[in-house]
Amino acid sequence: MFSRLLCALCLVLLFSAAASAGPVEGVGVRKLEAVDPVERKPMDAVVFFPSPDRTDVTSIGPYQVDASRSAPIGDGRYPLIMVSHGSMGSMWGHHDLASSLARQGYVVVSVTHVGDNFQDTSRIGTAGAIYGRATQISAALSATLDDPALEPHIDRERIGFVGYSAGGTTGLILAGGNPDLARLEGYCAKRSDDRHVCEARGRIGMEGAELGASADARIRSFVLLAPLSVIFPTEGLKSVAAPMSVYVGEKDEELSPEDNALALARDMPSKVSVEVLPNAGHFTFLAPCSPQMREAMPALCTDPPGIDRAALHRVINADIATFFTKTLDVQVR
Repeated sequence: MFSRLLCALCLVLLFSAAASAGPVEGVGVRKLEAVDPVERKPMDAVVFFPSPDRTDVTSIGPYQVDASRSAPIGDGRYPLIMVSHGSMGSMWGHHDLASSLARQGYVVVSVTHVGDNFQDTSRIGTAGAIYGRATQISAALSATLDDPALEPHIDRERIGFVGYSAGGTTGLILAGGNPDLARLEGYCAKRSDDRHVCEARGRIGMEGAELGASADARIRSFVLLAPLSVIFPTEGLKSVAAPMSVYVGEKDEELSPEDNALALARDMPSKVSVEVLPNAGHFTFLAPCSPQMREAMPALCTDPPGIDRAALHRVINADIATFFTKTLDVQVR
């Protein structure tokens, strides 16, 4: 697997994702104005984009982000990638992937899901959180396409998605999947040690159930990282046809790979690319931690023995860019 991924890294370093754009020397970052469609209140979102200016690392809270707030966006139109974090996460949880994709010619939008983030857990454990996340991504996508500064630089025909953990659930809904929320109780009866997912024994409150599953046909390609996918029966996946790549850690102790990512690959009506990363855990997919992060949140920053998170991310991030270049039919120089 790693020889193929290293080859992908070499190819990405040689080519830019957008043929019509100028040279990419750095990465810009700015906030995006978006509104939560469920509660009609502001929703935090951030945009990473290719820049013709050289940029350095910026400290943003406990994160060391490879982007500059003052950098301009490069000329031309770029493919767009939407990012959905895991439960109780934030829009900065995958900042290294976002910066990596931006350096390779993508605009990347990452949201903080209202009601399911590290500061606001008001919707966790409800149907509204599960269905609302998908509507939030769609709302952030619309806000991006309506933003007068961003719209001239977005290729509307080339839009992809990356979702981690509960963000994987979000991606499957956006791709046309229809979950059966009752399946989580059966899963948790067998996996009571899945601390976060099964804290309520798999019982999901029906508040917000009227939102229902809402696909977004504008998104053409999906990458799922350690997805929570057990709630999708085979019948609920029959409408999912978009290209999909799934990554899962061999040592994931938060979500069973067998019942989630691997079962998803078996149940999908179309072929899904699945990469099982040896020794990797659930939190290995989060951005490499700064010293401040390691001190504050050691559980999120500690990987199983033998894992170099930063080195592994360089390979995975390059492979994800290659996947989107292929599945979104992006022209390369």
